[in-house]
Amino acid sequence: MGLTTLRRSSRRGFFKGLRRLSLAVGFGFLAHAFPTLAQSQLVALQVNGPVSNRLNLVFLSEGYTTNQLGQFLVDATNTLTALLSAEPYQEYQNYFNGFAIPVASNESGSDHPNAGLYRDTYFNSNYDPDSDLLITIPPDDADTNYDHGQGKVDALLQSHLPNCQLPVLLVNDVVRGGSDGAGQIAIAANASGSSVFAIHESGHVLSNLGDEYTSAYPGFPDTEEPNTTTQTNLSLIKWNAWIDTNSTPVPTPPTAAYQEAVGLFEGAHYHPTGWYRPQLNCAMGNFSSPFCAVCREALVLAIYQHVRPVDQFTPVLTNLSASSTQLLSFDLSVLHPATHELSVQWFTNAIPVAGATNVDFQIEAGSLGSGNELVSARVWDATPMVRNDPEGRLSQTLIWNVGVGAANLLLDAPEWRTDGSFSFRVTGNAPAGFVIQSSADLACWHPVATNTLVAGEFLYTNAAADVAGQFFRAQTPP
Repeated sequence: MGLTTLRRSSRRGFFKGLRRLSLAVGFGFLAHAFPTLAQSQLVALQVNGPVSNRLNLVFLSEGYTTNQLGQFLVDATNTLTALLSAEPYQEYQNYFNGFAIPVASNESGSDHPNAGLYRDTYFNSNYDPDSDLLITIPPDDADTNYDHGQGKVDALLQSHLPNCQLPVLLVNDVVRGGSDGAGQIAIAANASGSSVFAIHESGHVLSNLGDEYTSAYPGFPDTEEPNTTTQTNLSLIKWNAWIDTNSTPVPTPPTAAYQEAVGLFEGAHYHPTGWYRPQLNCAMGNFSSPFCAVCREALVLAIYQHVRPVDQFTPVLTNLSASSTQLLSFDLSVLHPATHELSVQWFTNAIPVAGATNVDFQIEAGSLGSGNELVSARVWDATPMVRNDPEGRLSQTLIWNVGVGAANLLLDAPEWRTDGSFSFRVTGNAPAGFVIQSSADLACWHPVATNTLVAGEFLYTNAAADVAGQFFRAQTPP
């Protein structure tokens, strides 16, 4: 990778602050007219939930002619599948949506200045004249006009899916290559359909992960990323929670004994010495390797920056009023990672309810108390992929404010029965139960029954035939 890798990243540094664009590669050679913005459409490739609570990828076609747009949708689908097959994305596939915006170019491929080849394409992409691996779109060295490249990307996304976190530009060319542009919205793939460029560049885009290349590049900005550091003091190393100090020395020798260990390996950020990376091999330094543990953690945190664990909840209103005998029902619709479940705990007035760890929860309002009470649910992801979550991104707490009415009883529906007994109904609120009392003169009252309301009511029957001239009332305990 050597020089080409350095050129790609030097260009990444040069474009610091510009919006970055994802790139990938395919095939083809035909010519048709450019579409207008109104002619473009958003095609769903994989929809797992609302765009408001998913990490949304959008693929755009570059260098695909009108007759090749069908192949573009195939290439986009295959790239999406490959990307979401890599960890940690595979574990969180349900957290992603994938879309495509097919737009035709007049000619297939991309510009290759080093070979004198220039193509008439929609986003005006071009390969770097030195490496022929780095692919950019305007504004770049070849064309500084934002409207000729990135401006078109932004207009399409604004028109079809403003809530896009990861645009992906698939470049239909036989030469592998790509770029993360300025590091915000970049991704890359190669002509053979390999996902290694896409996986590597997604680390830059979603988590600002740094390149772990050890080839020297004087003048590259010395800015640390989540996976690069100059720190050798164990207590100050940002990923020290991952280092087993009983078995892994710091700094860590690059030997087979530490092939799978998380430690402090020298060589990163375009420095052969003085800069360190977490593991011996990682996708951020070796395209054929998976992400290391520290990079996986950063990516999981990035996913939860865009996606909340709870998709939906009921009641939708979080300020409720209820009678004390009313049964309150709460329910959560939570996301499901591939191999583990999210954890749930319900609380009443900030006190955890024993055994209340399911997505649904019921409670009689009166048991909360009387007045302004609280019901809450905490949902969190206890994934072993994350050991540091200082911002609490993997957790979400929902709170319902419940105004519980005081006890209030009503006696109604009096009836003489055919067997000579007398009955009536008690309704209202009585969380602590109630006593039915009788009186002949409204002065002296005697208890005749003690009970509780069921579903807000109780039917009382006096078996004695002679109740004429009796008065009844119901009272709650003090």
